[in-house]
Amino acid sequence: MVSIEKITRKDNIYYYISKNFRIGINKWKKIRKYVGNDEPSSEIIKKTAEAIEKEAKKLNLVKIKTSYKYLKEDQAEVLEEIKDKYKSLIKKLSKEGKDKEEQDFLIRFTYNTNAIEGNRLSLRDTFLILQENIIPKDASSYEYNEVLNSRKCIQFIKSYNGELNKSFLLKVHSILTTNTSIEIVGRFRDHNVLITGSSHVPPSYIEVPDLINELFVWYNNNKKRLRPLELACLFHAKFTRIHPFSDGNGRTARIISNFMLYKNNYPMFIVYFNNRREYYEALDESDKGNEKVFVTLIFKIIADQIKSKS
Repeated sequence: MVSIEKITRKDNIYYYISKNFRIGINKWKKIRKYVGNDEPSSEIIKKTAEAIEKEAKKLNLVKIKTSYKYLKEDQAEVLEEIKDKYKSLIKKLSKEGKDKEEQDFLIRFTYNTNAIEGNRLSLRDTFLILQENIIPKDASSYEYNEVLNSRKCIQFIKSYNGELNKSFLLKVHSILTTNTSIEIVGRFRDHNVLITGSSHVPPSYIEVPDLINELFVWYNNNKKRLRPLELACLFHAKFTRIHPFSDGNGRTARIISNFMLYKNNYPMFIVYFNNRREYYEALDESDKGNEKVFVTLIFKIIADQIKSKS
């Protein structure tokens, strides 16, 4: 949409028609055209707007419309810029720098994803376990193993070249929950559950196998129709709605979503412990049928994380 600018210089009034075009994350290019000393008519505004669009096309400022279903046009443009910027950032890093970047992500992701689920270890404790191989004296064996399991799982999804399917899903859950307080490891729950603090009641355990099969039918039907972020977010929301495991559903969902992004060359994301309320509220909205809220939240998380590296 064009804007009308009224500028006064030495008692003279000048009118301009202008429009901003995005050229990067938080970067814009303005095209502005002078249209006289009198307030422009609708016809002048229309013709000037057409001239601005024509000039923008010559300068390659007009972007082809994206095919995102759940993101606004400007958000979709930012996400594609994020993908390119992330790729450029990684490419510029030395092997040592890349290793440091991956280690930093692993530590922060592990601390936050476990803290959301009740693990009491601090960010510093997580660092000591993963980086220094030091076990904090007040760490329980379950909490310690949850940290090690997160590292094993991140390594696994990065090296995995197969399809996203039920076997892969069960393997991820098994890695994340082995030697923890969770009793049913790598298998779907055999009892009904309630989610503390949520109005959503997960389906009966009897329905879980069929619902998971339906989830993968949906995934296979949409993996070429939806963009990677949308697919990852919707899979996450639909998966947690089923709540197929007795415990460890959130951790599994966040790993699976990141796997889908990683394999499509997008940056992986961290849901920070301090933002867990917003995260759960977005999932609740998704349970009510408003899935756009969750897609938008994860987009915002990824955008903020990449901006922080600028």
